[in-house]
Amino acid sequence: MSANSISAARNRFEDWEEAQEYYLENGLTDGLPVVVPTEARVSAMLEHCGLAPGQVIGVEGIRQKQFTAEKVAINAVMAGCKPAYFPVVVAAVAACCERPFNLHASSVSTNGATILVLVSGPYAQQIGMNSKAGLMGNGNRANATIGRAVNLVKTNFYGSSPQGMDKSTFGQPGKISFCFAEDLEASSWPSIATAKGFPGGVSTVTVFAAMSPIQVEVVGGRTPREVLAGPAQGLLAMGPDTPEVLVVISPELMTYIDKAAWSREQVQEFLFERSRLPAGEWMAWNRLKRPWEINRPEEMISCVPSPGCFTVVPAGGDATPYADLIASWGSSRSVTKEIQIPR
Repeated sequence: MSANSISAARNRFEDWEEAQEYYLENGLTDGLPVVVPTEARVSAMLEHCGLAPGQVIGVEGIRQKQFTAEKVAINAVMAGCKPAYFPVVVAAVAACCERPFNLHASSVSTNGATILVLVSGPYAQQIGMNSKAGLMGNGNRANATIGRAVNLVKTNFYGSSPQGMDKSTFGQPGKISFCFAEDLEASSWPSIATAKGFPGGVSTVTVFAAMSPIQVEVVGGRTPREVLAGPAQGLLAMGPDTPEVLVVISPELMTYIDKAAWSREQVQEFLFERSRLPAGEWMAWNRLKRPWEINRPEEMISCVPSPGCFTVVPAGGDATPYADLIASWGSSRSVTKEIQIPR
């Protein structure tokens, strides 16, 4: 691929500091320093995946924005990605452009939703992603830069900048980066990729319009019902009308679930049943968005529409009895895409 095939505008800088000031002053960063996207770096990113600069990765329906490989690669370089991470970024951006994800609505919302990237399958291990202790935090280049790249694409190319298109009341740290991998060793369950209908051995990304996490500590208990009771109560904080919830269960808790041979579906059913309250109780706490539609105060309403609206993922540090609950935003639905791995 010739560097001249890249169509983005060229800039020349005297030094690193001048480059950083340019990107900061023009709102082309998340507030942190970026890697300068030279033609050589962008070309290396594209060549790794065999993508032409003008190849369309996805089209967002509301604003009719075409996300080209070149634009995505530029932001992946700026985020600090290695070329090996780029297939994950491409799959995540393509997933965000699918109609059910509703990128535009979540990008302008006051709720503070961000793009969460969940990676499932063997490719996560191949590129060194963290699925264990600290997986949602700092310290892992793949996790940090993949999530950052996707959010930079949303800011720099789609235009969802703070106090501009992005109307978040508070925002959240996940707007810089929110990306981690499923721990395939922590459970006897099939991978999330398999659970979502992809063949065994395939690696996928699932994107969520994610709210801030709620971490729940489990105190005591050795059966699935006992260790899941606390997380089920934590779900009540989200209230009804939550479209989906990503439930991340630590390996310690998974040992009790595996020992009892509970399936992912059984966990989903339990969480659904235990996160229900009478409509009148939700109303008393001013949590129902459309209380006038309720005819029977005794009607039981869960925080999600059905058990299948829980995505349950084993991951996290060993010997820690925690679950993390991450609600998705209003009218967005998660989307899963296969990672096209270069051969």
